[in-house]
This record gives sequence, C-alpha cells and structure tokens, in this order.
Amino acid sequence: MSDNTIGRIHKTIPVGQEVFFISDLHLGDGTPSDSFQGKDEELIAFLEHVRSKEAHLVIVGDAIDFHQAWTFSRVLRAHGKLFGVLSSLADLHGVTYIWGNHDADMSFFKDLLRFEVCSSLSIGEIGLVQHGYEYDPFIGPNLEATHQATRVHHVIERALGSWIRTPLEHFYTWPNRLVFWIVHKLAILKNMLPKIGLHTLFERLTEQELYWVHAQMGDPQGIFEQVRTALTEGPHQYIVTGHSHMPGKVEIVPGRFYINTGSWTFKSATYAHWDGAEFTVQDWIRKKTYGDRFYIPLLDRRWRHMDLIAWWRANYMGWFRYRAGEAQLDLPIRRMMPNEQSKE
Repeated sequence: MSDNTIGRIHKTIPVGQEVFFISDLHLGDGTPSDSFQGKDEELIAFLEHVRSKEAHLVIVGDAIDFHQAWTFSRVLRAHGKLFGVLSSLADLHGVTYIWGNHDADMSFFKDLLRFEVCSSLSIGEIGLVQHGYEYDPFIGPNLEATHQATRVHHVIERALGSWIRTPLEHFYTWPNRLVFWIVHKLAILKNMLPKIGLHTLFERLTEQELYWVHAQMGDPQGIFEQVRTALTEGPHQYIVTGHSHMPGKVEIVPGRFYINTGSWTFKSATYAHWDGAEFTVQDWIRKKTYGDRFYIPLLDRRWRHMDLIAWWRANYMGWFRYRAGEAQLDLPIRRMMPNEQSKE
C-alpha cells in the first residue's frame, strides 16, 4: 500500500561535499519488460566506486518501477544482491533518496534500505535537486492520477512484448509504429472538434498532442521549458533532475546550469558527479561525458512550432515506415525487448 504521504521534506548538504547522483533505475521484476535490463553487476561496481571515494550517494527518484513489477517481492527476487549493496552503502556513508513519480511506496526505502528520504535537496545555496516530475506539465499537478495510466501502459507493453514509447527511432517496433499511426488518426479527429463546438476538449487534447510531439522531438516529459524558467528567474546556479532520462549539462544562461542525471534504463548507465566545485555527467559503462548536445534543439526552441500533423508529413513514408526510425535500423543503439530478434 502506498506510503507516499510523508509530506514535503527538504534536505541541505554542504557545498564542499562530494556527491554522486543517479536516478531512474526503474528496477523491475527481471522479465523482458524490466527496462533496467539486468545491469546489476555494473551498478554494483558503480556503488563500490562511490564507496571507495567516501562520497555521498543521492538517488533522484524512480529507483523501483513498482508499476511494472506489480509486487515488491518480484523486484527483490530479481535484484536482491543489488539491494544488499545499497543497504550496506547507506549504513556506511548514508544514502539520500528523493522520491519520484514512480515511487508509490516509501517504506521500503526508509525502513528496509535505511535511506534518508526527502522530496528535494539543496547543495548549499547554489543548487536545487528534485526528481523532475514537478516540472512535468501533466504529471506534476496530477501525480496520483498518473499512477493508473502508468500501470495500464506497463500491462500493454507486457502483453505486446514490445516497448510503446518515444522517441520512435529508439523503439522502432511494429507495435510502436502502429501506435504512432493510430495517434495520428486521433489527431485528425481532434482537429474536427471545434466544428461541433467542443472547444475545451480540443484545447486539452491539443496540449496532450504537443506533449507527445515534443517528447518525440527531444523534450521527454516536457520539462525543459519550466526548468529553463526556474533557472533564469530563480536563485539557483544549478538545478538537478532526472525524470526525462536525457543526460546532460546545459548552460541555460551564463553561469547557470541544468544538470540531468539521465537513467539506468535500457543501455544507459548515467550519473552526475559534484566534486565540490563543478558538475560532470557521464555514462558509467561507456565512459562517455555528456554536455549539451541533446539539448541544442531545445535551447533554440527549434521544434516548438511543430504539431503531430507537421511531424507526420515530415516523417511518414507509408506502410508503417517512418524516416526517423528507418535511419536507425542499421545503428547499434537500437533498443528492443531482449526476447525480440535483433535486426542488427
């Protein structure tokens, strides 16, 4: 049962403390629909690195995908060794956990793993750390209402044996192509609503359509504009989030940076590191450093004008083929369910 009613709890850590940040592990039940995809040993090696540095670990939410796994016992069976290492690290150096939108039950983190649980974290007076759903135009104001939609989404993926997600080119499966085709047809029907006087419904569905398109075009969860505003108008030099799964270090205005921790889903294994003076964002497995490359289209607002109909005209090739996806078929970054036959 949910224990996510502990109120808003804010924590502050000193600027000079070395900190590693990870988020969006989405540990599931170990089945093919578990998007963590069995990287337990890699994550354990990362945790041992944090231990060796005597640094503090902050998990910025969504560590467990309760909606995918259905019950905690299934997650524990799949990732028991990893939880043991996390618990040991919490006892030795402490672990801070910032709850996210997938965290329906806080008791496991508080009582069993002995994490210090909070809703937000400050790095002295210069940095603010939140999961990121607070900036999400749909999940932020409707956190509880989105849990049911997330459960349904996971059931559909499990039933189809395929990812139904954006961006399409990273999940270029036949079921996902069909979903995009259906959504396009719904967008056409949506545009007829003002003709029959349903203006309010039209406006609401248009907002959801743009949310979908902007996620496809490089703004997952639609959080970037709100983060940009918070950094531009607020008091912080750094804002750190997860939630969108898109790692990066982005200078919004001179001297003010957005740090996204990325995720540990699929082939990603990203983290942010604060050494007491500056942030870096890296992938633990591939040893890659992330700057603002993924965020350049968002910085210049290149895609803000595009709706689903415009995206469709630019991408649809007929017979459920899309330019964005076809260009990725021969690249090794293509992601799929482990039980799907690879076309690489």
